[in-house]
Amino acid sequence: MIVGKSWLGTVLLLGVLLPQLAGASEAQAPRVYGAPLTLEEAIPLSQVLAAPERYAEEPVLLQGRLTDLCQRKGCWTVLQDGDAVVRVRFRDYGFFLPKDALGSVALVEGVASVRELSEREARHLEAESRGGDPARIEGPQREVGIVASGVRLAPAE
Repeated sequence: MIVGKSWLGTVLLLGVLLPQLAGASEAQAPRVYGAPLTLEEAIPLSQVLAAPERYAEEPVLLQGRLTDLCQRKGCWTVLQDGDAVVRVRFRDYGFFLPKDALGSVALVEGVASVRELSEREARHLEAESRGGDPARIEGPQREVGIVASGVRLAPAE
């Protein structure tokens, strides 16, 4: 009888602890959104911004911190590497990032794009930004960005 109670206690204890342990290991795993990354070596974002047309055809891998994120849907983010900053959109609007990704270190695989944003579109993006002020946008805006096929967020520190 004592053995039975001990066994039952062990089973109950494992029933409580195992889900917590599984959650802990999931929190430590990188989170991948969109397609799996295929490139292994990241290049500096400043290099892409210096000649975006060069990187419009072949995918590049970039690393940086997510410093802004669409506060409505997670349909775009801003990647920063040192002083270089770029907006990242997701290919074919095919995936979004969770709002808790803000501040994460990320690897982004995609191609560069250069777009002319209308004042209306630029104001819309500014309105979705954290602390954005659409009134500060005047006229069309030129934007160098990245169209990502996949994003991998580093595990939480």
